[in-house]
Amino acid sequence: MQGTSLAALIESHGPQGFYHKVCQLLNEKQLTPDDFSYHELAEACGVLPRLRSLQESLLSDGPVATLLNESNPGVSTSLFQVVTGELIGRKVIEGYADDSGFIGDRLVTVMPSRIRNTRIAGFTALAGPSEVHEGHPYEESSFTEKSVTTLESKQGRILSINEELIAFDQTGEINRRAMALGYYLRQERERTIVRAVIDADASSGKYVYRPNGSGQQLYKTNGSHRNYIGAGNTTSAGFNTAVTLTDWTDIEAALHYRATEIVDDRIDGEARPVVIPARQLLVPEALRGTARSIVNSTEITVSNGDNETRFANPVHGQLEVLSSPFIDEVGGQAANDWYIGDFRRQFVWTEIWPVQTFLQRNDSEAAFDRDVVLRVKARYFGGISAVDTLCVTKVDGA
Repeated sequence: MQGTSLAALIESHGPQGFYHKVCQLLNEKQLTPDDFSYHELAEACGVLPRLRSLQESLLSDGPVATLLNESNPGVSTSLFQVVTGELIGRKVIEGYADDSGFIGDRLVTVMPSRIRNTRIAGFTALAGPSEVHEGHPYEESSFTEKSVTTLESKQGRILSINEELIAFDQTGEINRRAMALGYYLRQERERTIVRAVIDADASSGKYVYRPNGSGQQLYKTNGSHRNYIGAGNTTSAGFNTAVTLTDWTDIEAALHYRATEIVDDRIDGEARPVVIPARQLLVPEALRGTARSIVNSTEITVSNGDNETRFANPVHGQLEVLSSPFIDEVGGQAANDWYIGDFRRQFVWTEIWPVQTFLQRNDSEAAFDRDVVLRVKARYFGGISAVDTLCVTKVDGA
């Protein structure tokens, strides 16, 4: 938008009306933040010649209606700050919304929460149903309580906008920095989720599984959590060796483990299998091509001596393949490990605050020391927790 048309809109609508008009056009997708020039906006608000003394006229935080009141002597400066903050905030959100290559939201169920360290209640499997003969009472079912405790943290950054960026009309650079702020905030959330799903930080005391508030290793190598295939598994003797992901038979081995070794914790007799269909296959980037080839191939070849026979791929399209460089980042043994199961059923993201942006309008040392015109803060408050152990199986890839 041109400075002259902005000035005309401000004059015709008034400061409050102009702000609401801008928001309306943005919400209706008739304009985008990229259609505005911060230099022209400053010029239309009459603050461009005064950018270097802007810190002297900054107002304390208050509602938009108060800041843009016609009788407010600093209304032009406030209008520039409010509208600029709105535009930059939307670019931050746009960067945060760019989930290209991210898989975090496919691994968790987002659960809004108003309090941190939430206790998510659960129960051991109830005593199973029993036959009720005619005229006889039903047997009472008993259970013992169990629960997991969530853990959240606050993550955020501040973006400072220097007066030179506006004075020299570097709108594109301002928007690029705002989008980068949002993108890297989203990337930090992604890394938090992926590392938690593979329990990468349990050795350093950061647990994703916290039954009754006490942190535990999620994938115990002795197999006691019924979610591990590999060396050291003393619970399931037939699954105590590593399984390198090479073809469909390895997927079948993992599915066989899930069908026979995942059992409930009933208290009225022998444990029984639990039906939890595997929906996803999570692998490091190093195994992405292999995993996709296994799952997406329509045929398999079975060799018998000198003969080869082609069959339909029994795991074709059965699993969604997900990969992330944050698994490769762990390095070492984890570079070959892979995971299979229903991730959203096992992991929850408790979201206390979704991504938020704030504009600092009050005076600050940065305004005087570094010619900072305004500052934008972006943050979120949330965390990931495992609510069970049976839904996802870790396979030692050797």
